[in-house]
Amino acid sequence: MRISAVIITLLVMSLNMTAIAQQASYNEAVSLLEKTKYNQKRGNLEGAIGHALLGLDQAETLGNQELIIQFKEVIGGIYLAKKDYKNAVSSYFAIVLAAERQDDQEGLGMGNLALANTFSDMGAYDKASDYYQRTIDNFETLGKKREKANAIQALGYNYSNSNQFSKSILTFESLLKLAISESLYSYISSAQKQLFLDNIKTNNATEAAKYGLSYYERIKDKGNSATLSDATRNLALQFIKIGDNKNALKFANISVNIDGQNTMSLETLAKAYAANENYNKAIENFEKALESNDRKRNSEGMARNYNQMAELAIDRGDLRVASNNLGKAEEIGIERNTRITLLDTYRMLALVNQEKGNEDQEAKYRSMHEAVKLQIGDPDKIVSKLSRAKENLAESYEQEARATISTVENKKLAQEREKLRAQQKLKDIEIIEQQARLQAQELQKKKLEAERAKQELLITEKTNEASTREAELERLQLDAELQKLSEEERDKRLELIEKEREILRQQTELQAQKIESDRQARMLYFMAIGATVIILAILMVAFYRTYNNSKTIREQNQNLAEQQKTILNRNIQLKKSSEAMLAMNNKLKKAHVNLKVLLKKEQATKEQLEKTNLDLKNTQVHLVQAEKMSSLGLLTAGIAHEINNPINFVSSGVQSLTKNFGEIESFLENYQKVLALDNLEEIKKYATVLQEDEDFLNELQDSSKELLEDVRYGILRITEIVNGLRSFSRHDEAEVKETDLNESFDSALLILKNKYKNKTEIIKEMDETLPQIQCFPGQLNQVFVNLINNAIDAIDENGEIKIRTINLDDSSIEIRISDNGTGMPEDVKAKIFDPFFTTKEIGKGTGLGLSISHGIIEKHRGTIRVESKMGVGTTFIINLPKKLELDDKILEEQNLKLG
Repeated sequence: MRISAVIITLLVMSLNMTAIAQQASYNEAVSLLEKTKYNQKRGNLEGAIGHALLGLDQAETLGNQELIIQFKEVIGGIYLAKKDYKNAVSSYFAIVLAAERQDDQEGLGMGNLALANTFSDMGAYDKASDYYQRTIDNFETLGKKREKANAIQALGYNYSNSNQFSKSILTFESLLKLAISESLYSYISSAQKQLFLDNIKTNNATEAAKYGLSYYERIKDKGNSATLSDATRNLALQFIKIGDNKNALKFANISVNIDGQNTMSLETLAKAYAANENYNKAIENFEKALESNDRKRNSEGMARNYNQMAELAIDRGDLRVASNNLGKAEEIGIERNTRITLLDTYRMLALVNQEKGNEDQEAKYRSMHEAVKLQIGDPDKIVSKLSRAKENLAESYEQEARATISTVENKKLAQEREKLRAQQKLKDIEIIEQQARLQAQELQKKKLEAERAKQELLITEKTNEASTREAELERLQLDAELQKLSEEERDKRLELIEKEREILRQQTELQAQKIESDRQARMLYFMAIGATVIILAILMVAFYRTYNNSKTIREQNQNLAEQQKTILNRNIQLKKSSEAMLAMNNKLKKAHVNLKVLLKKEQATKEQLEKTNLDLKNTQVHLVQAEKMSSLGLLTAGIAHEINNPINFVSSGVQSLTKNFGEIESFLENYQKVLALDNLEEIKKYATVLQEDEDFLNELQDSSKELLEDVRYGILRITEIVNGLRSFSRHDEAEVKETDLNESFDSALLILKNKYKNKTEIIKEMDETLPQIQCFPGQLNQVFVNLINNAIDAIDENGEIKIRTINLDDSSIEIRISDNGTGMPEDVKAKIFDPFFTTKEIGKGTGLGLSISHGIIEKHRGTIRVESKMGVGTTFIINLPKKLELDDKILEEQNLKLG
């Protein structure tokens, strides 16, 4: 009962420790998520992606799907902010596939929305529209009206950004209808605003004014000044277009009253005054706008204001004022290279010269107008932003993400299958062990039964032998008694015969005497009477004696009868004893037959046990190999995780450098264009652009230096990892070599770094005088990895592992690996080196690590022992000889392994 209570207590403690460890890992993952968001908010995208990848790894280890999705959303957002669309698509696509597998419509909607935003941001607008529509369908299925409205709004923005204004208008009209019917007030104003702006872009002033007025009425009491100023200014311009000059002037004044320093509002007010034929006010406000732009050093705004005043002068027929203003606009446009204003300037100069009848100047300015228009395109023309190349790129990203995720999922499934196989093997081993134990118990039971039957047989034999001896003794006694009785009877009969003879002799003598008496009777009558009396007396005596003898004979006969009866009873008893002995003999024969059957069963069981033992040995070999593969898997996972971050440094740096070089190429093209120019005026036009390019080029150079430094750091880190792996691979050799154990520990720690970092502090106290020792490096390296890995598992969090090497004397060294983990009770410590003994959960440990390690140390003629105290920690102490002397058996085994 006490043992059961201890086992239950240990199980409860183990479950509690597992729960605590999982909670600690969860807390760490949540902390990494918070750090990721904090760095993302501050614009430190590299720091954010580093924390996010670590957190994602932690979440995947925990198997917490909610955390995994959150990390992938954040990672996708970081990549999107970095314009790394490929990785952003991969992250969001993983969310979509996970939601599809779990039939999570809400998660599917959020994932589709994120993918749609990514495709829209990279310019693959058709692909984005497809995913926005999927999102709308997802939330329609769930009945989530607000989320559906949000997706419709995003689809409308996507159409608007790609200049598909007819589709954008239809989309926002449907959003407006949904928002009004479901009382989604924030979406009502956003739909009205976008319908207002898109109708402006399509020159549908009537519809624009309608939606603009509705939008203004909704925001006039709660909108900010900038929003209200823009809305009223644009609304005034639409009223000018449809000829509602009164409302145009009204809203233009509202715009200026809201933000009098806004030059665009002043320009709009001037246009409204002009539409109302108040030219003085119009000129006054254009001049105010010009002064404001001059103060702000806004060359393009100044050139635009001169163009606007020239256009007003042309409408009034004042060509001199128009020419004067256009000249100033041209001067500013050429000096500042404001091509958009030059386009209007040259158009109106051609118009002025046409009015003046100056055909050469008209032709010149029309030519210059066309040249500028050729350079910048028609600003009023709506050009579709759809790009087949970007759509194809988006498609390739989607397919690559699908393939990558499928590969990862297949690897996970393969790992899961391997895990299940390992668990099944462990279960099979447990079943085999149970069968072996049952067979051993059955064999022990049969042995006990056979032993008991043998003892019973011996007892029966002894009993039968004793019974036989007793019966023989009784028979001898009976024979002796019968012989004695026969002799007595014979003596009595002889005595009786003698007596009868004596009587006959006496009778003969009496007859002779009677005859003699008769003969003498005549002579002696009186003597006859006396003789007769004497004879009668003698006869009486004889009769008496005969009577007495007859009585004695009767008594003897009676005694003989009794003795015969006794003999008969003894014969009956002997018969019963013979029958009992016969039954015992039959039992002995049956027991003998059963003993033969048991011996045959024992032989079969022995053969089965030998076969089971062979199977167990083979299974042990496979498990040893599985333990080695587990170490290899640990190595692969650790190195993959360690090398991932520096690769991200290199990858991000290379991508950014590629972008920078692309910018530099465009600068070089501008320089080449300038070098190819012969006209000084044209070169002057490019002077400002080249100066701005030079400033930006300096920024690119500084940025490129920083990126190159990041790439160099990543490459150095990868080099360190590769060097550590090369060291580890040199150690993984199956022959005796001179080895530096301090270096071996460095390699082992490199392999396990991903497991102990952020959890355990490693303290190394390496003896610098420690010489190289003779050993099998690969096998000792496996021992070090096993012991350090167990130490890491024994620590919940913020633990400490101390590794110490000691040069004891000329012939031996000592290694101590200590942790401040949970420690071990005495019963666990006693079985720690037993094969298949493990305190870990099923599937997380085979129970062979320490058993294999113990065997390896013994093969090196060394010793390994453990010191442990509950709540304090555990220390493994290894003593190894400096020179390894191997016997022929170990060398033969090693050669077989090598073979």
